[in-house]
Amino acid sequence: MTAHRFLHWLRPTTMRARLTLRAASVTAAALAIGACVAAVRLFVSPDDDYAIPQSADKCRELALRLASGPDAPPSVEITAWSLVTAVAVLTVVVAGTTWFTAGRVLRPVEAIRGRFDELATQRSPRRVPLPRSGDEIARLVHTMNTTLGRLQTAVDEQRRFVADASHELRSPLTALRAELEIALSRPEQADWPQVVHGALGDTQRLQRLATDLLLLARFDSGGEDRGAQTVDLADLVREEVARRHPPTHLTLQLDSALDPVLVHGHPALLTRVLGNLLDNAERHADTAITIRLSHDPQQRQAVIEVLDDGPGIPPADRQRVFERFTRLDDARTRDTGGTGLGLAIAYHITALHRGTLKITPSLRGAHFALHLPTCLS
Repeated sequence: MTAHRFLHWLRPTTMRARLTLRAASVTAAALAIGACVAAVRLFVSPDDDYAIPQSADKCRELALRLASGPDAPPSVEITAWSLVTAVAVLTVVVAGTTWFTAGRVLRPVEAIRGRFDELATQRSPRRVPLPRSGDEIARLVHTMNTTLGRLQTAVDEQRRFVADASHELRSPLTALRAELEIALSRPEQADWPQVVHGALGDTQRLQRLATDLLLLARFDSGGEDRGAQTVDLADLVREEVARRHPPTHLTLQLDSALDPVLVHGHPALLTRVLGNLLDNAERHADTAITIRLSHDPQQRQAVIEVLDDGPGIPPADRQRVFERFTRLDDARTRDTGGTGLGLAIAYHITALHRGTLKITPSLRGAHFALHLPTCLS
């Protein structure tokens, strides 16, 4: 066995062993120093040749003379061995006591570790039993259970998201395949311009869905944090309203001041938020959509409100609509109901800009309120 392996074998590998080794080392050192001081005081007087020296070399010389000098006192050897034996015995006693006490203290920690490892491996909804002691170990267990709960929630959300995404991707693919198979089964009777038009619509919907999924994935990974700049919300809202062409039965009204409203953010992402809110309003409004832009200088907030005169959103679902793949009306087709990701994306973008997006009560229809912090003037 080499010296390196021998030292590695002697190195303690557990907290219990390290505590025991440290306590034994400190005890042995303290007892050895005390024994040396006691021996000097017992066997050396200020007037003899063994006067207490003032340097390290003199100390070593004195020790050699006391241990093996020809004129050393007769009781030095016996007393020296007695002191060595006492130091060894007390060191062993302290080490044994530390080993036993550390085992008692760390036993719950080992039990908790084993339980935590078992739960993490089995992905069980159960949690580590919380001790009633109320000490540091109980707080550690509480933190571990909280961490397990968050991990379980994240895993459940990820599984649900993957399942919903797979279902959403499968629907247009199935429709696209069915249209093409029907057309190919009777090519002489197929209306090929109509087939191509339907296939193009399904392909565009797949592209929009894939784009939304990639955007949400970047949000989850902490992306989209760079490229922010000063944005005038008044110009952004006016440009978005001018770009849109709502259905003929809807009127789009803008209520905005002419003064600039400056915020710090991503112009493309903020445009996406407003666009998603307007898309949602167009799908549910009966006759009118209203956009309001205001500025609260006291709170240093810009407020964008999007209102429609549709059926509205029940109070119980006003937070759920911001979840991914949420459709309140199951009777709607996916073409008219959207992908179910628009409001979720708007909510994530708003949070990225340190703002809030919520649904406020209204007499009729839905009332979305977007709050963003403004730039300091």
